[in-house]
Amino acid sequence: MFLSNRTQALTLVRTSRNVQIAVAVVTIFLIASIIVLYNVKTINANINGKQVHITTIFGTVGQALEHSSKLEFFPEDLVSPSRDTKVEKGLTIEVTSSVPVQLSVDEQVFNTRTPAKTVGEALDELSARYELGIKDVDEVNVSRSDAVTNQMDIKVLRSIPIQVSADGKKYETYIAPRTVAEALKKLGISIGTKDKISLALDRVLEPNDQLNVVRVTHRIETVKSEIPYQTVAKAGDYPVGLPDRIVSRGSNGLQEQTVRLTLEDGKEVDREILSQQVVKSPTNQVVSRGTQTSISRGGNTISFKRAYVMRASAYCIPGGTTATGAAVRRGIIAVDPRVIPLGKKVYVEGYGAASALDTGGAIRGNRVDLYMSSTQEALSWGVRNVTVYVQ
Repeated sequence: MFLSNRTQALTLVRTSRNVQIAVAVVTIFLIASIIVLYNVKTINANINGKQVHITTIFGTVGQALEHSSKLEFFPEDLVSPSRDTKVEKGLTIEVTSSVPVQLSVDEQVFNTRTPAKTVGEALDELSARYELGIKDVDEVNVSRSDAVTNQMDIKVLRSIPIQVSADGKKYETYIAPRTVAEALKKLGISIGTKDKISLALDRVLEPNDQLNVVRVTHRIETVKSEIPYQTVAKAGDYPVGLPDRIVSRGSNGLQEQTVRLTLEDGKEVDREILSQQVVKSPTNQVVSRGTQTSISRGGNTISFKRAYVMRASAYCIPGGTTATGAAVRRGIIAVDPRVIPLGKKVYVEGYGAASALDTGGAIRGNRVDLYMSSTQEALSWGVRNVTVYVQ
């Protein structure tokens, strides 16, 4: 009897402890559930235009997204408002998912992700992220306006400045280093077999190179030109030195040539005569040319070397001195020494024998000034054309 009661008592004690533990566990669970339920919040996420409701107990937007089972979230994804924004009930966020791309910049390769919509935006974002300094003038294998796609391969070649002159245009541009031949193709400049290029086609361009293209063309033309007539002189019975007298007038001939013109950028640099023929022969002009070297005046024979037709004026300044230091007197004339040297003996028609011993400021070319014995005689002479024979 005693043993039976003891057993019952021990059983009751054990049962009471289990009950107490159970009650404690249930209590803790209820408290935790209440705490969780109190902190649970639902936010609205607009992910690439698709609405998703995210229930979370975490305190910031970034934590909520990272621990959400409804989406795959990456550090490169764009979130608005920012990741450290406190989660509040009913909060709406915008998420732009990133896509994996491979970016090659010269020898560098980046396997990364970007949320950018276009290639241009992706280059700006990735250049800033990795401090690459990609410029708008750098070459890209795809258009900067193209949409970014999954696993897209974007290749960038850094450009260098060069100067280009072709087809009448001069400009500065940027291009990735490549051979001159490849650069011309890239720039859309076609080259003819005869064109001249300032740099060798296999040369790899360097910064600030000057690339000049000169267009070389040929043109065949028929050119007509005059053949100048020749002047044939016959002996004339008048003083040597006086102007020739035309016996029969000459006329130019005409020839026709076939020529090949070489043009560089439209300007003629060379011409080659391929053939020519005389269409009309020239006619020589015949003139008589004075041959007399002596004249007879007053029963005297005057020999001379040359005769001139000159404009003669007269002057009278008694007591004066000539340019050569001789006293003025009749028989002294002023001349232009470039025509009649000073000191020469001359014979002036209508005046007589004289010496070229003076000069004058107005005596230039075929002009002489004759000294007269009186002012009246000078006035009577006036100004006239005369023949002057230089001995």
